[in-house]
Amino acid sequence: MAELKKLISNILLAGAAVALAAFLVSLFLPKYWQVSGRIVVFPSGKPISASQNLSEEVGNTAWIVNSDTFQKRNFGDFSTAFVGAEVVRNSSMVLVKFQSVEADIQLVEDLIVKIPSQVDEYARDLYDGSPFKYKMASDPEISIRPVRPGMIKYSSWGFAVGAALFSLYWLFTGSFVAGKKAIEDKEEIFPAPSLVPFEPALSESVSEPEPTRDSKPEIVPEQKIQEQKTVSKTSHAPANLPIAHVSPADGDVSTSSDEYHEPSDEEVKDRLNKLMRGEL
Repeated sequence: MAELKKLISNILLAGAAVALAAFLVSLFLPKYWQVSGRIVVFPSGKPISASQNLSEEVGNTAWIVNSDTFQKRNFGDFSTAFVGAEVVRNSSMVLVKFQSVEADIQLVEDLIVKIPSQVDEYARDLYDGSPFKYKMASDPEISIRPVRPGMIKYSSWGFAVGAALFSLYWLFTGSFVAGKKAIEDKEEIFPAPSLVPFEPALSESVSEPEPTRDSKPEIVPEQKIQEQKTVSKTSHAPANLPIAHVSPADGDVSTSSDEYHEPSDEEVKDRLNKLMRGEL
């Protein structure tokens, strides 16, 4: 609802802006005044039937004045200023209208005054006589204000054009933006799959590096040796701990049951200390 109100206000604003521009332009255009005259048609009395055909003759008089032949013969350069001739309703008069700039108003008035005699001459040739007479009902009339350019008319057309142009602009741009937004919303709903770089799985068990020739035995701190000695004092050596003997002949280790004897506590502690220091 808020968007609809905003759209309507924008349309009205665009129409008002163009209407104001059209009004300002009309102020600089040439101004024309309307100069008009009323011609009375009445029968001459010869023949009597002319009075019966008066209403038809009023229409014929308007047709005569509107004809190109009559205008070329009598109006000359003012043919472009001629607006038209029409029958005044419920009367026997013909209204003749011109539009003229202010400088030519007097010339147009003089031209209108001559029209009755010119129509009479034209009808005489047409009817082979003068069954009707033509006369000015009054002096030519001049409009109070200019009729061209019509400022109200220009402003109205400007408002309509501005509103129509803004509506077309909103229709095309709004549809484009809405379609683009719909595509973006669709991409958000169905996102494109992202590529994940492959990483080899690490082995669960990491093998410890094998010792090399250059590797040195770990040096056990003195505090740790003392702690191990304390633990060894409280614990007893296993009864079946074998003691290796080196044969004097070939240096092989022998664990035969004949030479086996149970080691003493001092021997066990001495061997453990050597094992810790890496001497064995």
